[in-house]
Amino acid sequence: MATKPTHIAHELLLRAHSPEDAQRIFTEKVKQKPLLLRPTENDGANARELRRRARAKKQEHRKKQTKPKPLSARQKRELNIYAIPDDARRYAIYEPLHRMWVGYIQEVLGQGSLPVTAAAAGSKLCSADFHGAQVEVVRSRCVGRVGLQGIVVKDTMFTFQIITKQNELKIVPKEHSIFRFELPPPGHDLDEKDGPRNLVFEIHGSQFQNRATDRANKKFKQRNLPDL
Repeated sequence: MATKPTHIAHELLLRAHSPEDAQRIFTEKVKQKPLLLRPTENDGANARELRRRARAKKQEHRKKQTKPKPLSARQKRELNIYAIPDDARRYAIYEPLHRMWVGYIQEVLGQGSLPVTAAAAGSKLCSADFHGAQVEVVRSRCVGRVGLQGIVVKDTMFTFQIITKQNELKIVPKEHSIFRFELPPPGHDLDEKDGPRNLVFEIHGSQFQNRATDRANKKFKQRNLPDL
């Protein structure tokens, strides 16, 4: 007497095949079929890698929180970061800076700059830095500024900040102002008594309404200017 099949696959095979074929197919294809498994992964290594990534992410997040953000331009103005303190508003402090500036501007003009012409010296002065220059306001729409003299301590986009001999800080707008400065010819010292006469320059502040760093790449163009 044939035994009753106990496996559903064997029972289905009996419906389509004879008992002998069904038993053979069931044995070869189901009971003895090899089961291919993927190799097991090292859970310990994965756990260590996950912990390492979590620590790195946490450290990066902590660095972002501790790193201070740069100040905006408005915050810098409110904190007066670039303001000159009262104890530094003394004319004697900036006299060595003026001497350095004289040597610098003589190198800018060059030894072969004599005689000085607007075409030759104009482009060089337009790209020069005026920190340390001793200037005098000779023309301005504001009469009260005419005759003001001092050393430039800050050359901003729209103003010259000047320290006078009275140890006062004056902010002079560049627009609608003409500034004059003198310096000995190239090759001569500032304190030389028997040397040639100083070179005298007058610059229109309206043409210098840019930062000193931006003027380095600015090209000089001759143009007619309206009267002040």
